[in-house]
Amino acid sequence: MNTTRGFIGFMRAFLAVASVAAYQVLAHHAVATPDEHGLGLAMALAPPLLLALGAAARSPRRAWWLTLWMLAAGALWGARTPLAQHFEWGLYLEHVSFNLGMALVFGRTLAAGQTPLCTQFATMMRKSGAGGLKPAVARYTRQITVAWTVFFVAIAAVSTLMFAFAPIVDWSTFANYLALPLVGAMFVGEHAVRRFVVPGEAQAGMMEAIRAYRAKSQNAARTSPHAGQLQ
Repeated sequence: MNTTRGFIGFMRAFLAVASVAAYQVLAHHAVATPDEHGLGLAMALAPPLLLALGAAARSPRRAWWLTLWMLAAGALWGARTPLAQHFEWGLYLEHVSFNLGMALVFGRTLAAGQTPLCTQFATMMRKSGAGGLKPAVARYTRQITVAWTVFFVAIAAVSTLMFAFAPIVDWSTFANYLALPLVGAMFVGEHAVRRFVVPGEAQAGMMEAIRAYRAKSQNAARTSPHAGQLQ
């Protein structure tokens, strides 16, 4: 059973990575190749449309939301010719909104009265009965939450500056081929710093912590008395 679950988890992760890689290759190809406006528009619209379709299908009022989704998709189809002439804007807005959204995920937990997101990760990764986080660990996890917030804001800022002033192909190279590897480099660098700054503490990988956080959030959503009341 555990082997089957592990294989399914591996395949899901593999398919997710492969899908992201394929998307980035196709998006960059559309930007770098003349007369690929149709492909570029498809790359710009497919992610938000699929996300909206998934949200509509899960809604208790799915009939109403699916109808609205079809009307919006029809309107976009009708405007496909002028939209295709400026599909780069769609790709840019998609890239920047993702990074600003990630900055918000981390940054909003730094507000007064909130627990920094990386502190939440570290707390969940500790074995039960181990007690609270040491002050040094709590301080470090707050600092790394700030670092992730600044990192995603910086990616969005560089993307904006390059989109405005650099050749569009250079912007696409950064957005599609460099931004995610930079996230990976941030993970690796943070892990190395963590081992040095707080040796023997919170050594579990960030991905394990994220999985634990997601599992906890999903369990909370299922047990919430308001679950399923989203309009």
